[in-house]
Amino acid sequence: MTVIAASAGRRQPRTSRLPQVALVALLSVGVAACASTNRAETVAAVPDDYRVNHPITIEETLATLDIPVGMETRYLPRGMNDNIAGFAREFMQSGSSILAIVMPSGSGNSYAIGAVAVQIEQVFLDAGVPLASIQYRSYPSSASETNAPIRLAFARISANAGPCGPWTDNVSRNFRNEHYEAFGCATQNNLAATVSNPLDLLYPRVMPPPNAARRDTVLGAYQDGDPTATNFGGDGGAGIAEVQE
Repeated sequence: MTVIAASAGRRQPRTSRLPQVALVALLSVGVAACASTNRAETVAAVPDDYRVNHPITIEETLATLDIPVGMETRYLPRGMNDNIAGFAREFMQSGSSILAIVMPSGSGNSYAIGAVAVQIEQVFLDAGVPLASIQYRSYPSSASETNAPIRLAFARISANAGPCGPWTDNVSRNFRNEHYEAFGCATQNNLAATVSNPLDLLYPRVMPPPNAARRDTVLGAYQDGDPTATNFGGDGGAGIAEVQE
């Protein structure tokens, strides 16, 4: 404590401002440290990996294709053969073992159903589906259903990232530049939809053996001092037609 003489001639005790200023500064540093620590903990607690927020799940789903059949239908509708053949190719690529032709039972178009089902089986066979993989099944229907379809179905492994949205986050108020809730959802869904084999997302494939013939060619050219790059010839560009005046 510092004592300063008063102007009236008597001595009065007076507290120095230096310790107060030092105390205020010390408290300020402590509060700032707490705020910094809390902010660091808050930022660390926010998930910043879109793969965690929107994970891709691998599951078994049912691929289906409905073939409309009318009362007077005796042949497959025009253009439907290509759709069925494409469905058969998907089945072959899926690795599934059973491709089902599911017909309505008791419907009013049962006669047409039988005629069309035989044609569908032939399209499958022409597409390379083994006869042992084709199975006939049925689902209940009523006589009043005169347009009951034939359903083609097989089980396959698929990748799914779930639905996106709703877009409720106000990105303009995101002062910490953190990931909003739907960040990365579209990217994950696009990856799940475009991957050829969903199991590739879980397990890597075995590396195929090298091309022995190409390896010998490259090594031989290298030993002889020749260029080892492949010459495709031309730049692949398209020419511009000349305009006659």
